[in-house]
Amino acid sequence: MKEKSNMSRFNIGSGLFVMLLTLVSAHSNATSFDCTKAATFAEKSICTDSALSRLDEQMNSEYVRALDAAPNKAQVRQDQRDWLRLRGNCLTASCLTASMTDRLSVLLRTKVDQPSKAPTSVAASRVDQSETNVISKVATSPMLPAVVKPAAPRNATDDHQAILNLKFGLFVMAMLLLVCIYLHRRGTITIYQDYTDALWTTLTPILGIGAYFVASAWLEVPRNYSIIAACVLGALMSLQVLIQTYRSNSIWFFLLSLFAKVILLTFYLLMMALLLCGGARTKSEARRRRGWAVLATTVFVFLSGWMCRNRQFSSIDDYLAGRA
Repeated sequence: MKEKSNMSRFNIGSGLFVMLLTLVSAHSNATSFDCTKAATFAEKSICTDSALSRLDEQMNSEYVRALDAAPNKAQVRQDQRDWLRLRGNCLTASCLTASMTDRLSVLLRTKVDQPSKAPTSVAASRVDQSETNVISKVATSPMLPAVVKPAAPRNATDDHQAILNLKFGLFVMAMLLLVCIYLHRRGTITIYQDYTDALWTTLTPILGIGAYFVASAWLEVPRNYSIIAACVLGALMSLQVLIQTYRSNSIWFFLLSLFAKVILLTFYLLMMALLLCGGARTKSEARRRRGWAVLATTVFVFLSGWMCRNRQFSSIDDYLAGRA
């Protein structure tokens, strides 16, 4: 009876030990922060991706070593905070991996670049003499090729500045689009004459891209000829858009109306590219992206129809002849 009691205690203890190991292993990822409080895309990706978790753990260890060895600890902490702010701009796993790898390289260089003991005078003189000999040999050898330094890689600061410039440009274009819509509602300019004008403008880039893929992939036309065919089709349709926009507006407001058409279509295509080509990590995320794509398409169609001066379709003949 006593042996059975000891065996049961042993089994209970083993079970508790296994549960403890499971809990520890489940929370061992991403040691630099608590995964239960993950809020941003970067933090959630690090918690769910084992490779990113290991990279985060390695980077955190190197950060602690660099902080202990650095004479100016405040500067190291500030650099880490600046990098965390830059990391928050990443919206894809590849951007996150590149940013973390770049930061890890910086931390490793910080550890390597720590000042060491001064060398002896004899060793220093030998090093100086060897460097002098190498320099003199290079200077007196005309046949040696010039050393080309590799281009400096883009860092997280450059990416952050590029993202800020893109955000500023999109904001300015959105404000100008709102001004064009306001002028259209007042009757000063005409963005779309009717539904046919809106449909033709929307199909211009779509048919151009579709013509390239049909010619190259399905008809097996050489790539150069496929590009030429797509450019010709897109140019002809774009020419009709220019003519119709000029007919519907005066010479002073022609560019504003054309700008509104191009920017509205650009916003829609960018949104579709981000939603459908961003790379969903799970099936639920893919379904959610498709839902947002359907919603964006619905809003785009409704907004395009709302900005038509005449709420009707005209025949293609009338549209091409300018009688719409």
